[in-house]
Amino acid sequence: MLKKGQKWYRIENVAERYDDKRFTEGGRILNMKEQETLLSLVDPKGKKILDIATGTGRFAESLSKNGGNIIGLDASREMLKQSKVDCVQADALKLPFKEKSFDVSVSMRFLHLLEPEEIRIFIEEVGSVTKKKFVFESLHPLSLRMLYQWALPQGSRLYSNSFLKDKFKNNPVVKKVRSHQKFVIPYGIYQNMPEDLCEEIMDLDEKISDKHEWLASTVYWEIYF
Repeated sequence: MLKKGQKWYRIENVAERYDDKRFTEGGRILNMKEQETLLSLVDPKGKKILDIATGTGRFAESLSKNGGNIIGLDASREMLKQSKVDCVQADALKLPFKEKSFDVSVSMRFLHLLEPEEIRIFIEEVGSVTKKKFVFESLHPLSLRMLYQWALPQGSRLYSNSFLKDKFKNNPVVKKVRSHQKFVIPYGIYQNMPEDLCEEIMDLDEKISDKHEWLASTVYWEIYF
């Protein structure tokens, strides 16, 4: 049975309007900052990279433009129709690739759709097809995101750093873990701001999150295999 999030991303008119709806006004600034953050953690040049839950392919396209050889993977055929990079339709918990096929794997805006018991399976699947490291993000429960969590149409789970670190620590494929806190104000609020206001607030947001990481709503992880 498909979960709420899986159903939502497979609705055809959701996929067709996804980028246009989410990346107008403040959404454009947010998208730029997200791209910058990912590129600060992954140097794509000359690397074979798997983008898991690629959706419409916006991160995959950015990695490709910066020199990466990218394969996007998503369970939603409707979302993949919007992508401009090479893609595979498949389940993120059953990756259809040979062992160590990719130098690096990434996955943005996906972990919150997993059930707690699926996280270990997911990390092991990624580790089996990835040589070096995996970059992804999680959404922190003790943050402003709680203010509108209930309203999200695709469903979402918020995982604490301590919960995830415990999952990683007891996983035999994981050799080292690093984390980086970002965005005091949650994604969804930025997406609905006027562009000029978004830029000003995001500059302030970065200064606050740099000094007070515990306030951050988003955590970027680097897992080394």
